Amino acid sequence: MRTTAQMALCLASGLLLALAHPRAGLWPLAWVALVPWLTVAFTASRPVAVIGSLLAGFSFFGALMYWIAIFGYLPWALLALIEGLAFPLTAVVARIAAPRSPWRVPAVGIAWVTWEFARGQGRFGMPWGQVGHSQAPFSALAQLAAFGGVPAISFVVVVVNAALAHVIAARRAGGRRLAPLAGAIALTAAAVALGLVHAREAAVPTAPDARPPLRVALAQASVKTWLTVEALNSPLTVEEQRSELAAYARLTRQAAARGATVIVWPESAVPGYLQYESALRQAVTALARELRVWLVVGGPSYELTRERARPLQYNSAFAVSPRGEIAGRYDKVHLVPFGEYVPGRDWLPLLRYYRVRDYDIAPGASHHLLGAGGFAFAPMICFESVFPDIARREARMGADALIIITNDAWFLRTAAAAQHLQIGRFRAIEQGLPVVRAASTGVSAFIAPSGRVTGSLGLMKRGLLVSQIRARRADTVYRRIGPAFSVSCAAAAALWVAAALVIRLARRRRGRGPWRG
Repeated sequence: MRTTAQMALCLASGLLLALAHPRAGLWPLAWVALVPWLTVAFTASRPVAVIGSLLAGFSFFGALMYWIAIFGYLPWALLALIEGLAFPLTAVVARIAAPRSPWRVPAVGIAWVTWEFARGQGRFGMPWGQVGHSQAPFSALAQLAAFGGVPAISFVVVVVNAALAHVIAARRAGGRRLAPLAGAIALTAAAVALGLVHAREAAVPTAPDARPPLRVALAQASVKTWLTVEALNSPLTVEEQRSELAAYARLTRQAAARGATVIVWPESAVPGYLQYESALRQAVTALARELRVWLVVGGPSYELTRERARPLQYNSAFAVSPRGEIAGRYDKVHLVPFGEYVPGRDWLPLLRYYRVRDYDIAPGASHHLLGAGGFAFAPMICFESVFPDIARREARMGADALIIITNDAWFLRTAAAAQHLQIGRFRAIEQGLPVVRAASTGVSAFIAPSGRVTGSLGLMKRGLLVSQIRARRADTVYRRIGPAFSVSCAAAAALWVAAALVIRLARRRRGRGPWRG
């Protein structure tokens, strides 16, 4: 019966943490959500702690990313299981590094940041659902991302959870150890104070830009609102292509009438190959020329090579000048595994049961800026916006603003779009730059460098957002040092565990018996 209760506590932890993120957005829950799981991890036997941790991880990511099930229950279950490994790995590190000691409180925070950082790395990285993402509404704490990125916020929140769990576990063991909780409260107060100071200083750039503000419009046509994945996967008919282009053209004319000089269309808004289809190219470039505006539009592109019988397909963003010229193109570099390309297509026979594309998108050669209206924009296409390193790399090239174009229609009316927007808010804070975010079916938004959403257009709405943005020259610590905090935590976790294992081995050799964790 006790084991059943412990499993129930772990399950509750995962579900409570999911509720702290959008769509529920009950962000204060994150400060206590992990307490039931950590109490079990601290007090239960090793097998129960590991199994309970697996359950907590699976329930959190399964509930948070329930929308993955749109593409099949097996991908959803595998992703939730893999991402959820952060929970048992954190528990194992804490039990090895500092069993029954107050030091397990910082050990949990360090281990958590290590695995949160690790699961966002590489070609298959998925940094979705970091604990810190839930704290975007807590503006003062969210500013901590300007120093250590989202993992720094996660560290503070997780340490508070660990301190509370330590108090509960110590009381059950007959002790009263409140020092870690006092330390966690002091850490939180210091983080909030630092955030408040940063917010006040960031409001006045250290080197104001002399250029006048740029009037930018976001066009959200919400053409693909059908509530089936099959419909989204189906190619557009000629009539649908004309209808989609006409919808964006109408919104563009309205934007120009409202004084916008740069008008952004979302990912995949151009229904064809802008470079090679003369009628389509003429329609888009003539619109820019007639209205004397810059267009930044998303659409496919391809290149023919001698080495390949089939052309290389890209997911691209184009800058079209008021003279009707394609002045720049950015090809998406970090692609979505199994969404835009299929790893191991030839040796994964199960893929035939799932809705995967029959050809692969090619990655772009490099990250670079797009110029429009005299501003340098750092482009990120859809999935790229969840990776802080991409925004940092482009910001360091001299970007005046970040621009995100995305097609979240794939996720229908689920919470994915709101979660994606919340993640984008941290890109603004980390780089100290405004974010311009155009989404095909929502949520389109303007985001201030503080992470505050200054205007948004809801899911499945058709309309325009128009706002002025200013070029920014303010720097942030995170832009300069990148993920140094996360890397430091990873190094500390490795050294701490190694030292604990050496001490344990030495005790065994001295005949003191095993170190029980």
